[in-house]
Amino acid sequence: MKHSTEREAAELVMLEQAHRWHQEWKVKLLAAVNTKEPIDIDTISRDDCCDLGKWLYSEGQQYNGHKPAFQDLILHHREFHMLTGAVAEIVNARQYELAKAYLSNDAQLAHSSHEVDGAIQRLEATFSC
Repeated sequence: MKHSTEREAAELVMLEQAHRWHQEWKVKLLAAVNTKEPIDIDTISRDDCCDLGKWLYSEGQQYNGHKPAFQDLILHHREFHMLTGAVAEIVNARQYELAKAYLSNDAQLAHSSHEVDGAIQRLEATFSC
């Protein structure tokens, strides 16, 4: 049982970091708008390229795939990356004012980010340690 507790503790640390990582996407997208730098759409739009996504499709799936909270996180995380990819396309098309609108606090991407955070919190609540 000790091994399971250590694994869960490590997963909780990773999930806590995932909160910050996904909040940083908005900052990265805004920086790209402000510097007029292109974004790698192929990577940003995939939900299996970031650290959380890599975990979701490996150890996370192995140990937590049976949990409804985990399946909820997968869905919200996938939607989040789909939306960041859409914003990246707008940035790469040099439609900077439109991109800023999509990055506002009341836009769909902000809502999706909030949903990812909530899904992470619900999954964290399923751990025993």
